[in-house]
Amino acid sequence: MSERAPLTPEERALPYAKFYDLPITPIPAEKLAVLEGGPIDPALALKIEDRNDLFLPGDLPCEIGYCVMPNGTGFLANRTFMPGVTPEMFEWWFAWHSLEDLRYRIWDPEDHFYARQQNREKTLDQSLPMRERTWGTQHVVLEDVGGGPDPLILEFRYPSELGYDESKVGTKACAAMMCANGHGPVPGQGIAAILPQVYEENKDNW
Repeated sequence: MSERAPLTPEERALPYAKFYDLPITPIPAEKLAVLEGGPIDPALALKIEDRNDLFLPGDLPCEIGYCVMPNGTGFLANRTFMPGVTPEMFEWWFAWHSLEDLRYRIWDPEDHFYARQQNREKTLDQSLPMRERTWGTQHVVLEDVGGGPDPLILEFRYPSELGYDESKVGTKACAAMMCANGHGPVPGQGIAAILPQVYEENKDNW
């Protein structure tokens, strides 16, 4: 595990610097149990060809787990319950965090070093819906995913460009969605979404 680097005086003076000092939330025991249990049966994994099953009601066969698919690609699924987070906050965060290095470091102070937006003009364009200030932009990232700090390039795409039914985003099928192609030591495609069957059931308590 990486050390939490001290802030510079300039970073400490930023109005959100206090959030850098918060402790990292412990990994839930049920997720550690999944990790200790080893790979899942690939038959339970969502095939990339069936990506739009993500929008169907109910849970997928695997919501938390990992494996190597028969075609040699890796599969990883994770479900995280974040009390208090709304779809609007989710979309705002993706636009906000890549504009200054400390913002990404707050996300994971021990493993994130920076995420630098390469399309700042679009990200700051108030005429665009918040989700579109990230869709179609590129982040240059430095983070440690277990083997030491690695440089990564994240190309955030419009969902339709990656084969998702974009008309579902912002509806009862999918409250919010971000998806990207990642280029680095281990290239891949990742998505992050708020699915309304969870959000709608719990929003009165958030």
